[in-house]
Amino acid sequence: MFGDASKLTVVLGASGRRSLLGAGLGSLAALSLASCGSEAPAPAPAPATKAPASAPASAPTTSAPTVAPTAKPSVPLSLRLSWIKNTEFAGVFAAMEKGFYKDEGIDLTVNPSAQNLPEVQAVAGKTDTIGLSGGASLMLARAQGVPVKAFGAVFQKGPGCFLWQKKSGITGIADFKGKKIGHQQTARASTEAMLTINNLKVEDVTLIPVGFDVQPLLTGQVDILTGLVTNQVISLEGAGESIGYVPYADLGFGFYWNTPFALDETISQKKDLLIAWTRATARGWEYAIRNPDETAKIVVDKYGEGLKLDNQLLELKRETPLIQTDFTKQKGLLWMDRAVWQSGHDLLLNRTKQLEKALNIDDVMTLDILDKVGKIGA
Repeated sequence: MFGDASKLTVVLGASGRRSLLGAGLGSLAALSLASCGSEAPAPAPAPATKAPASAPASAPTTSAPTVAPTAKPSVPLSLRLSWIKNTEFAGVFAAMEKGFYKDEGIDLTVNPSAQNLPEVQAVAGKTDTIGLSGGASLMLARAQGVPVKAFGAVFQKGPGCFLWQKKSGITGIADFKGKKIGHQQTARASTEAMLTINNLKVEDVTLIPVGFDVQPLLTGQVDILTGLVTNQVISLEGAGESIGYVPYADLGFGFYWNTPFALDETISQKKDLLIAWTRATARGWEYAIRNPDETAKIVVDKYGEGLKLDNQLLELKRETPLIQTDFTKQKGLLWMDRAVWQSGHDLLLNRTKQLEKALNIDDVMTLDILDKVGKIGA
């Protein structure tokens, strides 16, 4: 299924995905967001009061009208997700629902991933201010000259995986040779990388671009599908399917997932806005992790489409240990380790050869925003 992921009717709660930049960066749409503000209404003037007895009756006094304080201006900001609106982004929706963005003076618009507009393209073309993407995707984009930079990381451990039906006889990546692998457009490079890491050639398999649906796997169009252990696996097992899977991390592909990123110029010129967004988002994730039942219901009832509450609650609970780790308990939610970025960079440069030359890690990620936000979430 192609097109706007927000229109997806999730019959099995399916998701699939995109870790890397797979499409060109041409034909970038631009979205012009007009700034808006609000002002609290002034109360009616206070009624006239009687003059003291000693004053002339013809000279009554009145209290002056009260001037209402001007409300904090609301700054528009748009976020491009890396998938459909579901509990993968529970922290964002919790922050919206609880007014954390409003507290920061942010009027946030959330756009789901679209097959024809990957998140890096959306931000590079200034359709959106902030995007969420995979660490490897951002490094490859940077290598192509796209001036995007990560300033946080939601998933400390990626939930990505290859999945298949057990009846296919597949037990692991060693069985992928001669098979058809369905991947989202933006997951092409990551799929090729993991084949290379595990001693397979791209020519050993047939790569088939698919949309945001699991039907190609269920109907036999593909033998293997890129997806998430926190979403597709849950949905398919809940529907009675016998599913096998292997996480990307177990295949030697360890990168941050759902890393907030923006253009260099945005980080330079609108740092305070990004700090405010990051602070509100970290507060949202802290709330979502502490209140999973309430948050999952909010996402299903108000923000998602065609979602099942039991699936979404299980997804949120399964992804929590991937988001809240010993590292984030020490440093704070959304924090990053520069060494993780360096390790991923070296993998793409030396093992998969997807980087032709070394990058400066400081051009790919920055801790400046997180340093200003500080520790949120224990």
